[in-house]
Amino acid sequence: MARAAAALCRSLAARGHQVTVVTPRGEGVPAEEGRDGVRVLRVESAPLLDRYLVPWAPGASRRLRALAEAADLGHVHGHRSGLAVAAASAFAGAGLPYVLEPHGTYPDHGQRVVAKRVFDRLAGDRVVRLAAALVAKSAAEARDLPRPAQVVPNGVAMPSARAKGAPGARLLFVGSDRPQKRGLRLASLLRALPEASLDLVGPIGPGFRARFERFGTRVGFRGVLSPPELAAAYAAADLVVHPAVGEAFGLVPFEAALCGTPAVVAGDHGCGEWFGRAGGATVRADDDAALAAAVRDRLGDPARCRAEAAVVAAFAARELTWEAAARGLEAVYALVAGPARRGVA
Repeated sequence: MARAAAALCRSLAARGHQVTVVTPRGEGVPAEEGRDGVRVLRVESAPLLDRYLVPWAPGASRRLRALAEAADLGHVHGHRSGLAVAAASAFAGAGLPYVLEPHGTYPDHGQRVVAKRVFDRLAGDRVVRLAAALVAKSAAEARDLPRPAQVVPNGVAMPSARAKGAPGARLLFVGSDRPQKRGLRLASLLRALPEASLDLVGPIGPGFRARFERFGTRVGFRGVLSPPELAAAYAAADLVVHPAVGEAFGLVPFEAALCGTPAVVAGDHGCGEWFGRAGGATVRADDDAALAAAVRDRLGDPARCRAEAAVVAAFAARELTWEAAARGLEAVYALVAGPARRGVA
C-alpha cells in the first residue's frame, strides 16, 4: 500500500496537482518535507495501538481538519487504522468529499477476524460508508467491496537491472509470511523439484523459516531489499513464483517481467486477473500439482520464459504506468469533486 500510494502521489504531482500526504512519523525522519513535488506531513502515531487496530492517532486530527478546509478532495488509503479514522472524521466534518482505496484490505483474509469485526463496527464501517467513491485495483477486488467501485489498476515501475545470466533453476518468492501470500506452499514445490533452489525476499519470521530448514542451502533468506537490490534479485532469478491469494493487484510478477524474468501466478483473484490479461502464466490457486507442473515446464524451456516475460513487460509498459493510474484516478476525482479541482490531501 505504501509503495503504491507514494508512486501515485508523485505521478499526480507531476501532472500538476497539489498533493499533501499525511502519514505516521518514523524514527529519524523530519516532521515535514517536500519530496518529488509532494508535501509530506508526518504526525506522531501510536504504532503499538495501531498494530492492534485501536483507532488512535494523536496529533493527526488537528492537522487533517486544517488541511480539509483548504483541499478540494481527500484520498484515504486503507480503512482499518487510526489515521484513516481521523482522516474520514476530519473530511466529513469539513464537508470534504473523499475517495477510499482499500488496496485489497477490506476482507479479513482469515486474520484477526474478531478484532477486525469489532474495529469495523466501531469505526471502519463508517470510513467506508462516508467515502464518496471506492476505488478497487481489479474487478476481483471490486467484488469484495460492499458497494460498486471504480477499477483503477496500479502502475508498475522498476530500476534497470543487470543482464540475466545463464539459465538454471533459481526460483524467487517476494512477499511476506502472511497466510494469504501462501509462501509455505513453496516447501511442496521444492520437494517436487529437487533440482531447484529458492530465494525468499521480504519480512519472514522465525516460524516460517523453520519450515524450510530441511532444504539447507537450497533456500536463501534475503530479507527486505531496496528497489535496486530487488531489481537485481529479479534479474538473477530464472522464475518468480507468486502463489498468493486475495491480492487486489500484485506488483511482484509485473516488476519481475520488467527485469526480464517470467512468473507463475495463482489465479482466481486480482493479481491473476491482471497477469493473465497481460499474457503471463496463471494456475489454479492452492493447487500444488498445477503450480509444480507450470514451474517445471518453464524451467525446462528458457526460450518460452523469455517470451512470456517480454509479453508481460510490454503490457505493463503500455497499460500499467503510474501516469495511466493517475489519469484513471483523475476521472474518479472528477466524479467526486468536479473536473476543475486541483488539490488532493
